[in-house]
Amino acid sequence: MLLSDTYIAGLGACIPERVTTKEAVAAGWYDADEAQALGWESVAVAGAVPAPDLAVAAAHDALEGSGHAAADIDVLLHVSCNHQGPDLWSPQHYVLRNTVGGNIPALEIRQGCNGFLAAMEFASAYLTTAADRTAALITSADNWGDPLVDRWRATPGGLFGDAATACVLSRRGGFARLVNMRAVSLPELEELNRGGEPLFPPGCTTGVRVDLRERAVTYKGGQDLVNAGQLMGETQRALIAETLDEAGLAPRDITRVAHQFVGDRNVLARLLEPFGEDAVAKGVWDFGRSTGHTGANDQTSALHHLVATGQVRAGDRVMLLGAGAGISFSCAVVEMLDVPAWADDAPGPAI
Repeated sequence: MLLSDTYIAGLGACIPERVTTKEAVAAGWYDADEAQALGWESVAVAGAVPAPDLAVAAAHDALEGSGHAAADIDVLLHVSCNHQGPDLWSPQHYVLRNTVGGNIPALEIRQGCNGFLAAMEFASAYLTTAADRTAALITSADNWGDPLVDRWRATPGGLFGDAATACVLSRRGGFARLVNMRAVSLPELEELNRGGEPLFPPGCTTGVRVDLRERAVTYKGGQDLVNAGQLMGETQRALIAETLDEAGLAPRDITRVAHQFVGDRNVLARLLEPFGEDAVAKGVWDFGRSTGHTGANDQTSALHHLVATGQVRAGDRVMLLGAGAGISFSCAVVEMLDVPAWADDAPGPAI
């Protein structure tokens, strides 16, 4: 979906204090061999802070830097992967109540770790369907510290980190412009994240711990795990090519890539293969290794990091790559128009 007048006016991130993997290994929470092999440095841990409160903090940062008043916001979208609070409750309205207030529509987006990019595409379309709509507030937050999730062992190739991010999308202007967004699905692989678990009663109601590694092992689809991995890689790389081609861009036109924080360097190299020999350097390896996989916040926290540390400037283009259970994939191209006032003008650290 090519976009001409959708801008990122504000961007916020709330990332808690880190717990190092050395501390986790010493405490017996994390396997030493895996720590050595995958290269995680630390994980953001929010303790007892609820995910919606993390989202509210990130939203206030995004709003403050956006130049938009509460009355400018026409819709709020809240993205989540894990439980946000009591079941049959509405976290999006809690976030709305504690940010811009009012009676605008508030929706929760459940697209797994691809949720923020899905919300950005939905919000972009929502804003352009009526001339009197100005801006959208998107928030995302997860705290993985509940009793049914072991952040150190629950997901293959990754560690779960707590975080929240927020974005103000605007038709009025901003420091960056959304150039293009595309999304695809691989529903034939939905079983990969379901494994052998029954649909009813849901495991969260019976005390079953979340173990995505075990679900992958028990995957009984028509393809084995290797073939499934190859299909996902091919699909995401094709999406990258299609998104660039539709926008009239080439891989060399992309300055940086904000990707998901999973796997090791080899996984990242395969994902970013379209960008050439120095592809990993275009990514955000060091930053991701310091936070853990933060659900739907990886791409937007990475973009916030790149902007805040002066690693992108006016004219640079950043690609956002998302993948989530389903399997769903999204790809977005963001063009920097200016350096926002909240960013550090000093050059960022070398990667």
